[in-house]
Amino acid sequence: MNKLTMIAWIGILMSASAVGSSARMAPDTAATQTKSFETIFAESLSAMGDKIELGKIQSIAALANCTGPRGTYITEIYSQRGNRLRFKQVSSDGSIFLAFVNGEHAWMEDSKSGRVSQLDSVSAAGIRGHEFQMIALVLPERYKNPVIEGEVGFAGERCIKIRMTDELGKPCAVFFKTRSSLLAGFTSADSRSDKGETVRIVFNEWKKVGKVMLPSKVTATDKSGDWILDFHDIKLNDIDEKIFAVPPSIAAVKELLEMQRQGRAAHFAKDAKLLVAAFADDFISIDAGKITRPAREESRKRMQAYFDRSEFLEWDDISSPIVRVSQDASMAYVIVHKRVRLKAKNDKGELEEETTVFAWTETYEKQNDKWTLTSVTSTRAPMAE
Repeated sequence: MNKLTMIAWIGILMSASAVGSSARMAPDTAATQTKSFETIFAESLSAMGDKIELGKIQSIAALANCTGPRGTYITEIYSQRGNRLRFKQVSSDGSIFLAFVNGEHAWMEDSKSGRVSQLDSVSAAGIRGHEFQMIALVLPERYKNPVIEGEVGFAGERCIKIRMTDELGKPCAVFFKTRSSLLAGFTSADSRSDKGETVRIVFNEWKKVGKVMLPSKVTATDKSGDWILDFHDIKLNDIDEKIFAVPPSIAAVKELLEMQRQGRAAHFAKDAKLLVAAFADDFISIDAGKITRPAREESRKRMQAYFDRSEFLEWDDISSPIVRVSQDASMAYVIVHKRVRLKAKNDKGELEEETTVFAWTETYEKQNDKWTLTSVTSTRAPMAE
């Protein structure tokens, strides 16, 4: 299994489950509707172990030998409360996929060069979907809006089905065994598919780890077949927090995106001083075939005059900004694609609406521990009404 295969499989587990082989039993709503989701989940935790012992679990390291439609591989999952994860897959040919999540930050790391790159929210949800042991502990933190739908058959077991919403806002279903109260698995739409395909996760086996029970064998099924994770080594509270440290270049992405939001706020507030606050002393502007080096005060006056004669209706991204940061987080660039719609006074002093599509590149340097805008290269294309 090569790197692309592993990434594809991440997409499979991202939504984590399938409705396929569940037995079509009529829901027995009368027997289960009297219980709340909170009660059902509390019973599941009780089946896993003593409340105090479960509360002591801050991190879980789980290593699995895996088989799938494309061969064998190894999965390593290092989970810690607070949405921290180190995820590694090694294929039989030695190729490695390594990714991390720490709160709102998610990134990949090239195992050979050490270079890191940001992961989007869908990919981040994908690797988080592998945290089977931690999910069993903190399920209400991952899935929201529970609605109990009654008793159904799932993976050969009588289960309570609860409809929920995953962290991407997509519908899913969670199943708890009626006999043991343990989590049986969950199902949801395959996020990679636009054809309504589903994925199913089944918790096949549980084993005692210390004084608690945790999932030890899991099967994920999608249209390509079964992906089986056999966890042979599960350890509690045995992770060094340093492995979740956010690289400076990844943290910088959030800072630069915040500067984009600040730019939008400056336009609607007509605050040119806020807009130019991040300009470098030697700021360079490239526009309309010209290169200029305006002083900060000159830029402020020009922008304030533009703001004063304009009423902004839109200043919105057509596509998400592209952010690239050097590995040492000392330099960066941001590519912006934006639609600007405003009303401005014409030569007669009358307000006219105009719409323009802009594409520009901003370059940044880290100066005195702050990102400083060093240049803007801008292009524009008027839109036909």
